[in-house]
Amino acid sequence: MSCMLRISGESLDVDVMVSECGLIAHRTWRKNEARTLKGKVHADSGANFVASEAELDDFSGQVKEAVEFLERHAAVVARMAAFPGVQAAVLDFGVSLSEGYVAQFCYLPPRLVQLAASAMLALEISQYACSESGEV
Repeated sequence: MSCMLRISGESLDVDVMVSECGLIAHRTWRKNEARTLKGKVHADSGANFVASEAELDDFSGQVKEAVEFLERHAAVVARMAAFPGVQAAVLDFGVSLSEGYVAQFCYLPPRLVQLAASAMLALEISQYACSESGEV
């Protein structure tokens, strides 16, 4: 899963939002809960939803599946982005940054940008260093 819809906010009641949206959250967290990083706590509450299950090295597949996800769930995603307490609504594409490359380009087609803007979503591309074997 490389493309995630992330909804979060300091005063977000994530349990109510998830129960009302009808989508299955991949992961939820709550403000002040312990993070996986030792000694750290979450500064906000939120949830991640899978928008694409394409691999890190399949950006075009992620885009295709994210467009389909947004077309299928446009109204729900827009409601979540406008839910009380939401401060960030982001469609985050995880991509591999492979060894030996001097440049990498990620094309965002107009349809994706239009759907994201209609739902008030930010677009983010998170790059992860990967070895030749694809390991992060």
